[in-house]
Amino acid sequence: MCRVLSIDYGQKRIGLALSDRTRTVATPLKTVLASSDHAQTVRSLIQEISKHDLKMIVIGLPLHLSSHESPLSLLVRELKERLEKEQPTPVTLWDERLTSKQIEKAMIEAGVKRKKRKAHIDTLSATLILQSYLDYDRSL
Repeated sequence: MCRVLSIDYGQKRIGLALSDRTRTVATPLKTVLASSDHAQTVRSLIQEISKHDLKMIVIGLPLHLSSHESPLSLLVRELKERLEKEQPTPVTLWDERLTSKQIEKAMIEAGVKRKKRKAHIDTLSATLILQSYLDYDRSL
């Protein structure tokens, strides 16, 4: 079975998570540093994507609590379009409202120091996005 990869897009760091082959459990994969050149960032992501046998790519869509688009959500939509043009795996967007806040709160409650939180928040957010998507997909 093919896996699902999720992307938590940020303008500095991009968190990635990967499902198991049964598409049941999401695990953190890695953090990719974003480039000031958007095309280079896309190339870096495609290079990572090509390492895995994927069924789907899920990108977290950062919306405001009011469901309106944020400036970052426009960049995420652009990323989706570029990935769809430059590689064959289907790409979908997934509402990621408050995922980073949930992860940060859990890490604070667990006593994780600020420096370690910063190092892991992107991959853990990608993992939460992916697990949410996998749970939804299994319920269909």
